[in-house]
Amino acid sequence: MKIIPLLLITVLLAANGAQAECDYDDFPLMPDMLVATIGSNIQWNHTPMAGRSFRVPANLATVKDFYAKAWADEVDFSAFNGWEQILHINQQCMMMIQVKRQNERFSFGQMVITNPPGSAVAAQVLGDGMPVPPGAHVVSDMRSDDDIRQGRLVLLLNEEDMHTTARWYETDLKQQGWTLDQRSQQTNGMVLSYSRGRELMTVGLLRHQDKTQILLNRMDR
Repeated sequence: MKIIPLLLITVLLAANGAQAECDYDDFPLMPDMLVATIGSNIQWNHTPMAGRSFRVPANLATVKDFYAKAWADEVDFSAFNGWEQILHINQQCMMMIQVKRQNERFSFGQMVITNPPGSAVAAQVLGDGMPVPPGAHVVSDMRSDDDIRQGRLVLLLNEEDMHTTARWYETDLKQQGWTLDQRSQQTNGMVLSYSRGRELMTVGLLRHQDKTQILLNRMDR
C-alpha cells in the first residue's frame, strides 16, 4: 500500500500551485526499457494519475544512477514496502519510479505521474459516497475505473475502538441493503465481506495504538 507517500505528494503539488501538466513523453526512459500501461482513469484523492509498468536490463544501482543524472538536483530516494522509490517533483507535476530487483540482470517496477488538481477537484470531498463513520478521518481515496471493473479504495482513521466501529458498519451497511457474506477476526484485526447485487465491499479493520484503521474496498463484478 502506497497511501501515505502519495498523499504527501498530492499536498506538495497543491502547495506549489503548479498549473501545467506532464505526460509520458516527459518521462526519461532508460535504454531497452520495456514499458506497458497498468491502468486507466485512476484517481488518488481526486487527483488524476497515470501508471505504467516497466522492465529493464539493469540492476537497481544502475536504475538509481540513471534517474539521479536525468533529474539532476530534483530527485529524492527512499524505500517503502519493499520498493526502492525515486521521486522527482517540478513546477508541472510529480514523477515517481518504484523499482525492485527481478534477477541478476533485470529490474522491474512502476512509473507514476501525478498532475496537480484543478479547482473543481479540490472542492470534492474525500470519501464521498462511501460509508464513513461519524468522526472518522479520510486519509486517502482512490478510484480505478476501466472497461472491465470499477473500483474504490478508501483508507480512514477512527477514534472509536475496533468492535464499536465494526458494529457501526454492520448496522449501516445492512440498512443500505448490503449482505454480510463473511466475517473473520483476529486479536487486533477484523474483515467484513459484503455483497449487494453486482457490487462487493470489504471492510478491513485494524487496531493500532489508540486508533482504528479502516480500509474500504468496493468494486463491481
